[in-house]
Amino acid sequence: MSTKSTHYRETSTVKCKPEPGEKKKSKLEVRQELERPRFEQPSNDTEIPNVSESVATLASSDSSDPYPPFKWPEFTDLVYEADGSINLRAQNARIQIVLKTAVLELKKIAVFENVFPTITENTAAYEHKERAILKRLKNDIDYAAALASVPEGRISAFRTSIKKLAHQIVVSRFGLKKGCADQVEELLKSHKYIFPTDSNGKVLGDQPFCDEGIVDILHQSMFNGENSIGVRSHEDFVSVLDDNDEPELPVAMVALVATITYAILMDWRSGNPPSSSQVKSFNATLHISVYKAHEATLTRIFECGKKKYHALMARLYKAVSVSQNMLLPAGSLSNFDYLNVDAMSED
Repeated sequence: MSTKSTHYRETSTVKCKPEPGEKKKSKLEVRQELERPRFEQPSNDTEIPNVSESVATLASSDSSDPYPPFKWPEFTDLVYEADGSINLRAQNARIQIVLKTAVLELKKIAVFENVFPTITENTAAYEHKERAILKRLKNDIDYAAALASVPEGRISAFRTSIKKLAHQIVVSRFGLKKGCADQVEELLKSHKYIFPTDSNGKVLGDQPFCDEGIVDILHQSMFNGENSIGVRSHEDFVSVLDDNDEPELPVAMVALVATITYAILMDWRSGNPPSSSQVKSFNATLHISVYKAHEATLTRIFECGKKKYHALMARLYKAVSVSQNMLLPAGSLSNFDYLNVDAMSED
């Protein structure tokens, strides 16, 4: 087997043909499958000895054994802080490369597939052909846990940074101020905050997730600059339609920003401005159900019409990916009563 690693996100031109008797997947399920990062499994042909075998050899030897105890290569060692934590910048160059790759991959999974992802550093180590690091990850539980803490911490910080950035956008968009409790309740009702309104305040139910606040947050957090995750991953934005290559925003990215908007409104639910610590915090566990609700709404739109789903997500991509933020026209968990799928455009 070749040892060359591959990491890819296949486009919608790839056909997934079901096996006989297998239930045919929906196009959205196929797309989600294609967006999922894939890695070749590392070869067992490695120069690093098996730890269990080394330990067994040591256990059966006496004190006169001429062979020294097994030691991992020095470049695989980690530098720990005084509190036992791991600082990426304190590690040697080879460890840093593996960790930076793992962080980037985790961010991609968070915005393209699942905002609450799990991943190991094994794939990153294999991608860079760091066989010693890969072997140690597989055989040293404490070592693996220590390395995992870095990308896990970064993805948590990534979500929190979006909420901090989004706070002032949401406050300005809805004019939140002391005494706004009734206004916030109205916005939370049926998730009204994801819909734009017309000049008379009428909710535009055929434009879910197109509120200018959500569009602004998407642009500022995902596409603002050449190093942003959206710009660096531009080839990963694909279409669910076989005959239309217009890129779309993925479900996870849109649902994440809508969930963060909800979290900010909840911070203001009492009618009083949130504390500094509230503004700077985002408890992902508390908001999984909200994220799932937004995810389900986008799935419902897809099931009601692939062209309508594509038109929505392609329109959002165009709005948030432009260099100058071109906003779309302004305008408790419950059903999305404002949603009007029948009126949604297919163009």
